[in-house]
This record gives sequence, structure tokens and C-alpha cells, in this order.
Amino acid sequence: MAAPKSPKSPKLNLISLALLELLDEEDMHPYEMQQRLRDRGRDRLVKLTAGSLYHSVERLEKLGLITAVETNRQGRLPERTVYAITADGRAAFTDRLREMVATPDREYPAFPLALAFLHSLERDEAIERLTWRSTMLEAEIAAEEAVAGRLTEQGTEPLYFLDLTWQIAAHRSQLEWIQKTIQQLSTNSLTWPAPASARRAAAPGEDGDDR
Repeated sequence: MAAPKSPKSPKLNLISLALLELLDEEDMHPYEMQQRLRDRGRDRLVKLTAGSLYHSVERLEKLGLITAVETNRQGRLPERTVYAITADGRAAFTDRLREMVATPDREYPAFPLALAFLHSLERDEAIERLTWRSTMLEAEIAAEEAVAGRLTEQGTEPLYFLDLTWQIAAHRSQLEWIQKTIQQLSTNSLTWPAPASARRAAAPGEDGDDR
């Protein structure tokens, strides 16, 4: 059963949600939003470009979820518009957050689909590619743990980087599964089909041979 959601709340994408969270802290202009998101590592979680950010700001303003409160200029720099979150914006942020926390999202990542087709590779190549992925995951986990360590040393409460600790746990789980699968493939615990070329050669009816 889906979590309750206000029918009046617009569907917010991830970057819009991140922008509303920033503006709930204080008013700021888009460039400052972009820098703040990068400083906090939010670009690990949302696809952040200047174009996508400014497009999201425009959309949020049209929806009445944020409003321009000030325009200023520093030297020869272009004018910068400072935005504030509205009451509707806070309500929409809270509604979307509640929904995302409570309801598992049906995502379509590429890796599970690749696993569904893994048998199309030769066994040795499948092992090689999975080993390569496990090495990359190990490096990613090490980098994430280093960031978590720095945040802890800086006195940041763990509550404020739950996204990072969740990502570390997810990557560790994936790494463990991949390493187990590599072992099963290496010891022939998983039955592997004949190469596709051999299956095609053995199949009747190719090129009209079954007439």
C-alpha cells in the first residue's frame, strides 16, 4: 500500500527536493545552491548541472514553491536573484520526503539487467568483468568510508550523513554478493551454458537446414 500523499502536492524530482531542502535553511541564489550541494556531496545523489539546476529553479518558481525575494549585483557579475521557499514549498517538500522514506521506489538500474544476460558471455569473461566491478566497488567503498571518517572527525552527527552510511552498506552488500558469485563461477558451482556460437551451430533449422 502506498504511503499517504497529499493530492495537491506536485511530483518533485530529486534535484527539486534538494533545492527546497537548502532553501528551507536560508534564502540563496542558484549559484550558491549549486556550490552548497557540491560541498555537501549531494552531487553523489542527484545529477547536478548548471542547466538542470536553473531549470528546476524556474519550475519551482512557476509552481509557487519558491519565490524571488531579492536581486543584487556584485561588480561586473550578472545580476543574481535570491530565492526563498514558500509555505506551499515546505508542504510539498515534506509530502515528497514522507513518500520517499516510506515507499520502496521501483528503480531500473542497469546492473540487474546485465546479470540477467550474463550467460551470453563466456564464463571466463563473466568472471573477469565481475572481478573488475568488485575492484571498482572496493575503491568506491574506501573513498566513501574516508568521507564518512572526515565528517566524524569534524564532529558532524551521523544523522546528517545517513545517505552516505546507507550507500556504504549497499555497496558492501553488492560486493559480498559479487565475490560469492565469482567464487561459484570459478568452482563450476553455477552451471554455465555452451557459448552462443556453439548453440547456434547445434540448433536445427539454421539457414534452412531442417527442410
